[in-house]
Amino acid sequence: MQDPRLAEAASLRLANDFAGAWSRCQAVLAERPGDAQALAIMAVCLVETGDLARGAALLDQAEQADPSEPLVYLYRSMLQEAQGNAAGALASAQRASELAPDRFDVWGRLGDLAGRAGDFALCARALRSALDADPTHPAAAPVALRLAGAEVEQFNLPAAAAALDMAEQLGLAGTLDVLRMRAEVARHAGDFEALREVAQRWHDRAPDDPEAAGALALALGQLGYYRRAIRLFQPVIDADPSVAENWAAIGRLYLGARDFDAARAAFDTALARDPRCAEATFGLARIHTFLGGLDLAAEMCRKTLEIDPENFEAYGQLCEVTGGRLSDAELSRLAAGTSRPSVPADRLSIGLFALGDAYHRRKQRDEAFAAWARANDTKKLQHNGAVISSYDRPEQERRVAWLERAFASRPHVAQQLSGPTPIFIVGMPRSGTTLIEAAIAAHDEVTAGGELSSLPALFEEFLRWARETAWSGGIIPESVLAPWRERYVRQLEAYGLTGTRWVTDKQPANFMAVGLIRQMFPQSPVIHTRRRPQEVAFSIFRRNFSRMWPFAHDLDDIAHYYALQARLGEHWAQFDPEGVTPLQYEQLVEDFEPQLRRVVQRCGLTWDDKCLSYYAQDRVVMTFSAVQVRKPPSREHLDSTTPYSDHLEPFRQALKAWPVDPQTGQWMANEGVRS
Repeated sequence: MQDPRLAEAASLRLANDFAGAWSRCQAVLAERPGDAQALAIMAVCLVETGDLARGAALLDQAEQADPSEPLVYLYRSMLQEAQGNAAGALASAQRASELAPDRFDVWGRLGDLAGRAGDFALCARALRSALDADPTHPAAAPVALRLAGAEVEQFNLPAAAAALDMAEQLGLAGTLDVLRMRAEVARHAGDFEALREVAQRWHDRAPDDPEAAGALALALGQLGYYRRAIRLFQPVIDADPSVAENWAAIGRLYLGARDFDAARAAFDTALARDPRCAEATFGLARIHTFLGGLDLAAEMCRKTLEIDPENFEAYGQLCEVTGGRLSDAELSRLAAGTSRPSVPADRLSIGLFALGDAYHRRKQRDEAFAAWARANDTKKLQHNGAVISSYDRPEQERRVAWLERAFASRPHVAQQLSGPTPIFIVGMPRSGTTLIEAAIAAHDEVTAGGELSSLPALFEEFLRWARETAWSGGIIPESVLAPWRERYVRQLEAYGLTGTRWVTDKQPANFMAVGLIRQMFPQSPVIHTRRRPQEVAFSIFRRNFSRMWPFAHDLDDIAHYYALQARLGEHWAQFDPEGVTPLQYEQLVEDFEPQLRRVVQRCGLTWDDKCLSYYAQDRVVMTFSAVQVRKPPSREHLDSTTPYSDHLEPFRQALKAWPVDPQTGQWMANEGVRS
């Protein structure tokens, strides 16, 4: 049993009463000369008051008296750290943990030293052991917070969230440190709704904290609220206009808001502040890509990589604008970068998709598919904390079935609306939506809107309204539709898309919302694009899709989502044959002008020859297809999958469970799933 005087000495030392601790230890030594614990406590008092030499001498005496006393090694680690011997300090703390595996302070010390050394795996194990040893220790809450940080560094996000839960339960709920760390967890997970919620609380608590404002602006930007994000972030710029990274950050927001002049000005300002601001050079690369300046985009990507050789986004963009043409040196650096341990999953996935594209260009197909597969597994890890899919198949099936029942037939809606009329282009991602939009938007009476974000959010609101009101079909009240329609039109105004009679919206996910679309915008045509399923699956699997598309990271999930999209697309074509136009991508490419004339006529437009030369038009394209639509339609894109046939066999097998034509992607039965 420990001498109570030594326990009191330890407490006094923690309270910085070094004289009191010293006297208690001397009393023990008067009775038990050479007591190792007493000598160790006296030694650490000397260390903490700056007398390192005498402290070292006492620790040597304590170790000679009892080489198995854990306090000797715990306090020696403090001495070694004070001497600048970080490796020795870590080794001594590890020895202390071996001798006293039940001591909170020993594990806490080891965890902190390991964290400072960058060994976050050891740090997390040690801090977890401290909490296991004594979860009620007065320092347990900050240790749990530090554990969360160590887990984030390893990208173990569920464990980080659990550690934050513990920190909150131990008394840190609502503190700025917890909010900051929760924001970091949400950011790494790509969960920007969660980031917006926690960053808003953080910003409310600390309105003058630029880090809080930056986190909230990031969340708003990722969710499509670019103008709000810009207004929020502008005070950060104003507070210190010398920070290049802040100019680059707001440039990215302006880019999202499609204000290219402001974005370019912000990036140029960032580079004036710091010519080696990689975020700014990469921002300029994106602008050149969207505007069709592919050579300039490649040049800026390479400049970014000169500044930051591990900028995986720049590798991804470079592959996009060059068709995967990386030099041997670039490919070697990218492969090495994606092979390093402890690369955060959000960055790693970007690098792996680029690596796959580079191998694909060189016809190293096994290596390419392996890189894409690893990239998709990394996306799952990023979103779910484990290599498991977050795509909810039963929920998707339930939603599709409900939509078929709720929109069994199209009610007559005769209302005439003012303002630009949207043309909705829906279907699977990578099914040709960008091609048909580019061709239609070359028309003098049409403005290209691209993938607008408003309607998916409005559709989710519609589903909530339907649940709350028990709506199950029929005409949606105009009092409900009008605010949604107004919000949609405000988005068009914010993006400057109101100068023509028509505007395209090629958000593929809107295929779920066709019934709602035809009531919100009764004059709006809907084009449903179809493409050979295997081509769609392959193109999706090799692209870095966001959290919005949880099915995109698994071939079985892609097959399931494809089938339900085909089923609902067939329903919409029967539900409203006058308003919904199916379009087969392969037919469009092989017989371009007749198919395009048919679609233009179905949209209610007169013919415009500019539609045929869409690739020569000076316009912005902000999708994965920004490079392809700068060229005429080509048959070379009709079969990209034959060399990968074996790799895609799981997709083909999964699709066989559904009555979907494997060549066209058309739904071939009304009875549902095949047995």
